[in-house]
Amino acid sequence: MGVEEAKRIVMKSFANTARRFGQSELLGYIYGALFFSDEPLSLAEIAEITGYSLSHVSSAMKVLEGVGLVQRVKKPGDRKAYFVATKSFGEWRSAAFYSRLLRDVEETRENLLRALKELEGEEEKDAERIREKLEKALRRNETARKLLAFLMRFRDEEELLKALERCLEG
Repeated sequence: MGVEEAKRIVMKSFANTARRFGQSELLGYIYGALFFSDEPLSLAEIAEITGYSLSHVSSAMKVLEGVGLVQRVKKPGDRKAYFVATKSFGEWRSAAFYSRLLRDVEETRENLLRALKELEGEEEKDAERIREKLEKALRRNETARKLLAFLMRFRDEEELLKALERCLEG
């Protein structure tokens, strides 16, 4: 019973994390099923393990793929799609998740700059208040860009953890 209970505890934890982020707990259960599996799983296998319908699992899988937490794989000679959990930082990083985040950060920066340009020449109090908010958002945006660039420099989590420890100690 120990192994199954340990799996249940972790899968429930993943489900609770998904819920805290405003997502369906199914995302956590699917990730847990894939996390513990030694082999890629099909949608039908995931539905059986989680107890959710195939259509719910299929919809949830699109979300998990979109954020890079699972990857679709093919088995030779089999037309079905199979899935594996992204288990390491390097896999997650290479799943294009960071590229999408960087694109979003850059797009946000461009829009903030466009909004600031619209305020040029405006002298009213409301314009100044909005300008200050936009400038603060630009500073946060730059911090996010630097953080993502820093994270993308590392190939594996051990290297990243060592760099983070050095930053925290210094």
